[in-house]
Amino acid sequence: MKLQNVNYICKLIYESFHIPVIFLNEHNHLEFEFASQTIKNPFHTSKQDLLKQFQLYYEHYPFPLLVKSEYYEHYFIIQVRNLDQYKGMIIVGPTLPSELSNERLAAFVNDMPVQKELGEKLVHYYELLPRTSNLKFINISMQLYYMLYQKTLDPANIMLKNIEAGEHIVQFEDPFTTISQKRENVSFHHDFIYEKRLFQYIKEGRKDEFLKVFKLSPDKGELGVLSKKSQLRSSKNLAISAITLATRAAMEGGLHHEIAYTLSDLYIQNLEDLTNMKSVDLFMEQALSDFADRVRKHKQQRFSKPINMCINYIYTHLYEDLTLTTLANLIEMHPNYLSALFKKEVGISIAEYIHRTKVDEAKSLITFTDYSLLKISTILNFHDQSYFTKVFKKYVGVTPKKYKQNNTESV
Repeated sequence: MKLQNVNYICKLIYESFHIPVIFLNEHNHLEFEFASQTIKNPFHTSKQDLLKQFQLYYEHYPFPLLVKSEYYEHYFIIQVRNLDQYKGMIIVGPTLPSELSNERLAAFVNDMPVQKELGEKLVHYYELLPRTSNLKFINISMQLYYMLYQKTLDPANIMLKNIEAGEHIVQFEDPFTTISQKRENVSFHHDFIYEKRLFQYIKEGRKDEFLKVFKLSPDKGELGVLSKKSQLRSSKNLAISAITLATRAAMEGGLHHEIAYTLSDLYIQNLEDLTNMKSVDLFMEQALSDFADRVRKHKQQRFSKPINMCINYIYTHLYEDLTLTTLANLIEMHPNYLSALFKKEVGISIAEYIHRTKVDEAKSLITFTDYSLLKISTILNFHDQSYFTKVFKKYVGVTPKKYKQNNTESV
């Protein structure tokens, strides 16, 4: 591949889309560029300062590599190779996503700890940058790649390959250094099992159980730090992460996706208005428990009041000896009539529903506690361990012992 051909192709891309194009040779030296001299990021003091952030991408990537900088700028990189020898890289960008509003950009700049004059220069820089939708930007990368190699690509495949390659953020801190430091300080994130249990309760609409676990500190671990410059910002980012996970859990639990996404947006917007960490922590607890409560109410809407009363009683008295007579007395209904009504609305008998619910609880206890199988069968009021094993295998397909082994191996 001749250098003059690469030059010509890059010039065509620049003149067609008015997006800056740079070519760095195999020695990482600037060979040529097509760009407006008036568009300069005020945080980059020189051309070398701009280019050094791309020196990490020498590994062979046979597809356009999508890169996002810490200033929201979007780039894509295509390596130039001849007979599998690295000859340099083409860098196309920066652009901004077309959906990124000026209001959001202004808010982003406003949060940056910079002098007003520098902030104003950054806003002006953003105003000059070309706006391109993500799909169009990927299509441009495909066009350039085809002009170089005569190989067709698929947009979805490009996205998947970039996900497999990992998220590429310009000037990103080396994660291995951070992990090493945390090992030395013996400070890790919250236990994965603790987190999994929290969101499982949201998915099942079990607000009371969620709050009990939420208020308990895990035996080990600490919260991750999501902002180095502000503890309040870090707390807000953690809350946003939790709300995002809770949104998914609630949708898996049956909450309509439009309701879940709308709630998520409202929670995050209100969260941003808070001014201290205590209010952030309290708000996160309220938001997550509200998701669990809404999932519970959604599940209840399918059944009549008597059946909902029975289901609630089963959940709250799961560790007791549950019988048809107890439930019939609760709602003041004849046992035979309740049995028929429950089967009609829920689709299974009361006995089967109780067994299924107790088995689900047993699965959670196996996953989230170190209880023995004997203790689990006892506290869930199975007559004996062999009967517990028989019922468990009927609904899960494997014995409790095998389930525990599989679960231990997957963690």
